Amino acid sequence: MRQDLVLIKLGGSVVTHKERAMTLNKRAIDRIIKSLLNVKIPIILIHGGGSFGHYWSIKYGMHSKPERYSSEGIAVVHESMISLNQFIIKTMLKLKMNPYPIPPYSLILGKKPFSKKIFELAHMTEDKIVPVTYGDIVYRTRHKYSILSGDELMTLISTVLRPKKVIFAINVDGIYEDPQTKNVIHTIDEKSLIKFSDVKLDITGGMKRKVREASKISLAGIDVHFVNGFKPERLLKIIENRETEGTVIKGKRSSIGNAR
Repeated sequence: MRQDLVLIKLGGSVVTHKERAMTLNKRAIDRIIKSLLNVKIPIILIHGGGSFGHYWSIKYGMHSKPERYSSEGIAVVHESMISLNQFIIKTMLKLKMNPYPIPPYSLILGKKPFSKKIFELAHMTEDKIVPVTYGDIVYRTRHKYSILSGDELMTLISTVLRPKKVIFAINVDGIYEDPQTKNVIHTIDEKSLIKFSDVKLDITGGMKRKVREASKISLAGIDVHFVNGFKPERLLKIIENRETEGTVIKGKRSSIGNAR
C-alpha cells in the first residue's frame, strides 16, 4: 500500500562542501530544513556523506563490496557520519523540527531490507517525528563490512514503504543529457535511452549510482524526482505537485509527474 509520506535524500554534495574535507554547508542545510517546515505530509530524511564519510572512505579504501577493512577505518568513517548526522539533527531541533536519528545498520538484515524496522519509520511519522538516516559503513558478515550508501537506502526504504513522493536533492538542476551542455532531461521513462558514460563517478557511484537506484524504485510504480537541493523552493514544488525544473524518472505504469 502506498504510504502518505515523502522520502527525501539530501545529497552529500549539498549538505557538505565536497571539495573540502570535513566541511559542512551550513547555509544549504539551514535553507532546506527551513523549507521543509512548510511540508504538510510526513517526511523521512536520508543524507549522504559528502566530505565526511566520502573523504575517509577514500582514505581507507572502502567501498560497497563487503571486505575485511581496517578496524581503524571502520571506526573513523562511522564516527564522521555520526558527526555529520548530529549537525543536521541539531539544526532541525533549532528550527523546531522533531528529528530522530536512525542508524542505517538497524534497517537491514544481511543484504535485504529489515521490513519490520522500516515500517516503524512510517509509524514514527504519525507522532510528528522526522526519522533521519544516512549512508555509513555497516557490518555485513563476520569480519566483513561495506559502505551502505544513502542512495541504496532510498531503494530499500522505497520498496518497503512505497512513499507518495521520492526525491533526490542533488547539487545540479537534474540529470543532464550531456554533462558539457548541461541540458536537463525533464522526463525519463521506459522508452528513454540515456548514456551515462561521461558521468564522473565518486566513491559510491555518483550520479550513475543514483540513477540506477532510482530506476529500481521506479519499477515499483513510483515516480522518482531529481531536483537542485540548493534551490529548496523547487523541492517544495515537487511535494506540492507544482511544476518546477528537474528530472522525473517515471514509475512503471505511472503517468503522473511534476518536473518539467
